[in-house]
Parts: sequence; structure tokens; C-alpha cells
Amino acid sequence: MKHCFIINPASGKTTTKEGLEEKIKEKCAQRGAECYILVTKKAGDAQGYISEFYNEHRGDEIRFYACGGDGTLCEVVNGVMKLDDRENISVGVVPVGTGNDFVRNFEPKELFLDIDAQMGASPVKIDLIRCNDFYAVNMINIGFDCQVVCKTDEYKHSKVIPSKLAYICGLVATLIKKPGVEMDISADDGENEHKQLLLTTFAKGRFCGGGFNSNPNSDLRDGSIDTLYVKNISRARFLSLVGSYKKGTHLCGKYDRILSNAKAKAYSLVFDRPTNISVDGEIVNVERAELSCEREALSFLVPKGICKLPFDAELLEKEALPVT
Repeated sequence: MKHCFIINPASGKTTTKEGLEEKIKEKCAQRGAECYILVTKKAGDAQGYISEFYNEHRGDEIRFYACGGDGTLCEVVNGVMKLDDRENISVGVVPVGTGNDFVRNFEPKELFLDIDAQMGASPVKIDLIRCNDFYAVNMINIGFDCQVVCKTDEYKHSKVIPSKLAYICGLVATLIKKPGVEMDISADDGENEHKQLLLTTFAKGRFCGGGFNSNPNSDLRDGSIDTLYVKNISRARFLSLVGSYKKGTHLCGKYDRILSNAKAKAYSLVFDRPTNISVDGEIVNVERAELSCEREALSFLVPKGICKLPFDAELLEKEALPVT
């Protein structure tokens, strides 16, 4: 088995990655494991590294670890999905980015930073969202949320604003303009419906924006995309919703007049103009988007010791996932 750690030095704050290479080498040496460390220099490097590494070690069992944030994980996953044979390939994440929302689906999420727990991880098949020719691991955000992502990206590189507050600052700045989205949407090849929204999310994971529990009903393995629609409400009404949106209690029935939740295996989106969408934090400009849930498309590495999982607990016995 070969362990390949792909480190994105541009993700998160420098302090979160201090000593990471040394920790990786130390734990791999203790286990007698074959360890490879690759450091990206620019966007797109991870996919190139994966292709080269796979071709060099074709036929071996390979574990790729994305060392960065959700965007780094997304890039590594897309690199793996381009391989012609993924039978012996699995993907893990060492969350040293800013938001690190995907690992929030698991508890205790701190184990993803434990290299020893990572080395003892078990692969579990999870779903992905296919968006045109791209794949999302966690979530696609459109409208207000997408613009917040754009602003957050500006603030998270600030030397003045703490990374924990980057999303909040991005939210406030975006609230001033309050951009929305207009589109025609159909679910599972059903009838088209025209929607004017403040924001919408298409999710497999439950969290976005550094801990906002936007899609509390999402499941990484249920074969469907969990969707949240929020109508184009006033600023004051939106602010009254933010607290519940953060906690994941906004689907309690109190806000049924302004938001709704649904699930489907596929969605077709046609926008009224070229529109930015956020795919795991990466901004893509599209006029239409075809979304589909790719069932159990990826082998994801769950660190040893994880005791809470974002899918049916009965699957633990089926896949012999170690639980403490």
C-alpha cells in the first residue's frame, strides 16, 4: 500500500500546516509504510500529480490524502475520478484549510488531523454530486451563498481578520448587495419550475461556510441530493433566519413560508444569465448545470476512532468500519 499526501501550502493559515510533513514522515516510518509527499504550487497541480503517481504505481493500492481545505479535497477527488481504474484507490483528507466543512460531518472531526488515525483509516464508499463534467464532494452553493464564498475567499487571506471570522465578514459584505438567483429547475426529469431565490444549496454534506448546518438532512450514502431553497426575502427576514441556519434548526417548520427542503437523484438548472456557482468552494461560471448523484462513487478514508458518521449506522457492520 502506498500513502501519497498532497499538500496545498496556499490553503488555510500557515500555522495549521506547521510541522505537517515531519508528522507524516514520523508516523509512516513508525508503521513501516511507504510514504510520498507532494506539494502543489498552483491550482490544478493536484490532478496532475495524481495522474502521474497512478501511472507510475498502476496496480498498487494507493491512498491519496488531500492536505488542505474543502477545495483541495475537491481537486484531489476530481483527479481520482479521471483515473481509468479506481478499484484500489481511496481518498482521505487532512483538514488544514479554512472552513474544513466536509469533516464536520464526522465526530470527533479532530481525528482527521491525527496522522496515526489516518494511517489506520478504513475506506467507505460515499456518493458524489456530478455537476456537468465536475464532481462535488460536499456541496454546491448558488446565489447569496456563492457570493459569500467569493467574499470569504478575499477575507480568509487577510492578515487582520481571523480565519474563523472570514465567513461572517463575507456574509455581512454580501448582505449589503443581497444578490439572488433566477432559474428554471426540474428534478428527476420532472416539470420545469421557475424560481427566484436568495440562495439554494445542492448537498451531500451537511455543512458550509465554516460550520453553517445548511442541510441537516443530507446523507453521504443515500443516493440522493439534498436541496435547500430560500426565497428572495428581505435583509431583515434573512437576518432573523441566520441563527437557525447556523445551528441546522431552520427546517423545524417555523420558516416554511420562506424556505423548503427536498431530495432528488438529479436536477437540471437553467439560469437566466451566466451565473457563478460554488462547487465545494471553487467558483464556476455556467449558464446551465446538470446535477446527478453518483452512488457510492468514491472510496473515502474514515480515520480510526471516528464514532459518528453521516449515514446509516447499519452500514458499519457491512463494511467492517472500526468504531470506538
